[in-house]
Amino acid sequence: MSAHSMKKNSNRFITVFLAIFLLIFSNFLWAAKDARFYLNQASQFYNEGDYKQAEQAFAQLILMQVKLHNDFYYFYGKTLYNNGHYSQAEQYLGKFLKTVDSNNRYYSDARYLLSKSRKNKQHQISRKDIPDVSEKQLKTGFIPEMVKIPADSFIMGSNHGSEDQKPPHKITINQDFAIGKYEVTFAQYDAYARATGQDLPDDNGWGRGNRPVINVSMYDAKAYAQWLSKNTGRKFRLPTEAEWEYVARTGIKGQLGFNDIVGLADANCDGCRYFWESAQTVEVGSYDPNKYGIYDIFGNVWEWTCSLYTRRYDGKEQYCADDDELEGETVVVRGGSWDTAKQILRAYVRLNNFPTYTSNKVGFRLVEDIADK
Repeated sequence: MSAHSMKKNSNRFITVFLAIFLLIFSNFLWAAKDARFYLNQASQFYNEGDYKQAEQAFAQLILMQVKLHNDFYYFYGKTLYNNGHYSQAEQYLGKFLKTVDSNNRYYSDARYLLSKSRKNKQHQISRKDIPDVSEKQLKTGFIPEMVKIPADSFIMGSNHGSEDQKPPHKITINQDFAIGKYEVTFAQYDAYARATGQDLPDDNGWGRGNRPVINVSMYDAKAYAQWLSKNTGRKFRLPTEAEWEYVARTGIKGQLGFNDIVGLADANCDGCRYFWESAQTVEVGSYDPNKYGIYDIFGNVWEWTCSLYTRRYDGKEQYCADDDELEGETVVVRGGSWDTAKQILRAYVRLNNFPTYTSNKVGFRLVEDIADK
């Protein structure tokens, strides 16, 4: 072989080698880029409480088979737990605990969640094994007690406080409606969960019965309202933000805005309780009602509405968002909770969460459409 041919073959080999190297390296770079993308997505959704989206991003990272930090398995396991996927949560939390020692900052929480995952998995019951709630049961306490609210106009919002409470504007409620006298209780929600094979929400060890149901998402609350409507022939739903504030602005204690101050024993909140009372939910109706006879409109638990959150009022506060509109958006919650400072308990104060969010500070009450009765 001539020197020219050898040089030509050598150059060809180098060219092929470089092409293969660049292909492998570029694939590595793309994989790393994709991994960073999904990790950022997972982190963002997790921090926003959108656990369903976070789970999808975490799952993509698992499929990519990239090297992951040990803490990843804790966050993925916790996300699976929050979504009710207890078997998978047990798997990844167990993997995390096997790869770290007890000095890891997430170790104790991972052990707790692993124990809860195993317990909840054992208590998951198949829908086919549970009969529907009987009509007699529905008529004897499982339907929330409703109070009729007359149609009228009011000024919603405030020039006080944050920008999202502005501007004050006139709202007209055109039709009478009914609202829950109390927040929906564990007893009422558990009847639905058992009848439909849903997981029972965690009560944080505080007790169930007549305490307000907690650890339920907006979607959970909507599903409960739809089930109750189907089983009773009535029209239940979550309140719009405007309806909620309208009910909250009745009477002196109900107003709780501008110059009104909440004091001890006026509500279940941080700063309202006596020193011997525990910082947790209490049974509904433990404090005085407002002018309309509505209990716990402030404190105990934040309450889901069906209205999309906007930074300034633009009309969405008067309507319920449909499922398509909820995608990627947040929803308004109102009223404060057992953990809210008493200064925040005002008729106009707003908070927002993703509809998938769950917390021991958030529950709901229902509205019933009664216009055609």
